[in-house]
Formats: sequence, structure tokens, C-alpha cells
Amino acid sequence: MDYKLESMLKIFNLLRKANGLNRERVCFYGLNDLESVVSIHLGMEEITTQKILSAKFKVPKQTINNVIMNLRDKGLVELRTDKDDKRVKNLFLTEEGKKQISEILVPINQANREMYEDLGEENVEKITEAMELLIDSIGKNFKKEDA
Repeated sequence: MDYKLESMLKIFNLLRKANGLNRERVCFYGLNDLESVVSIHLGMEEITTQKILSAKFKVPKQTINNVIMNLRDKGLVELRTDKDDKRVKNLFLTEEGKKQISEILVPINQANREMYEDLGEENVEKITEAMELLIDSIGKNFKKEDA
């Protein structure tokens, strides 16, 4: 096989493996990977909307809407009409959501700190830069496929 293709396949296989391991660790807490990321984000932000989350995670609005509805059905999230724009629904964690997220965040944050220590600051920065390059390249080259 072509070395360049082999190298790219290796990168995507590693990403798939990392994503699978991350999915496994958040599923332990009863959430899927996107529900956990959205919940954690809601726990860290004062006000956010479906549109903001969709842009931040580069996920279709309908997908974010499904996640929000699942979290609402679990009693973790509530939607409130924005004071300035009645068309906008702001998202907030419920009291139960705050409680659950704080319980989930303790072990996840501890594991994240341990991973950071294992990797070291320099490697974390290199990985972040490499991932950003990969994402930009995928975006650029995916558009070429559409033409």
C-alpha cells in the first residue's frame, strides 16, 4: 500500500480508537459522548443556546436538538425563552443536572488531569496543534470531494 495512504489510515484508526475509549468512559455515567460534552459545557457556561453548541461542536442543529431533548427528558436540562429575543431558547442545567454533572465531573476531571500529567504540557500542545491541522485539512479536502 502507498505509504501516504497507510499513514492517513493509521491516523484515522488512532482517532477511532481514542473516540471509542472516550465514549466508553462517558457511557459509564449514563450519557452518550455528545450528551456528556453538552452537559459539561452547560455546567461551565452561564448562558448558551442550541445554535452556539452546534457551531462549537460542529454538529448539525438537529443533532444538538436531539441531545437537548434527551437531556431534558432525563430532567437534566431546561430551556428558557431569552429575555431579549423571544425566538431564542437559552439552555440551563436543572438542579438535578447540576448535581449529576458535578458528580460526573469529579472523576472525569481527575482522569483528564492524570492524562495531562502523563502526556506533559509540550505533548498536549503538540497533539492539539496536530488535531487542529488535521481538522482543517479534512474540512478543506472534504469540500473538494463535493465538487
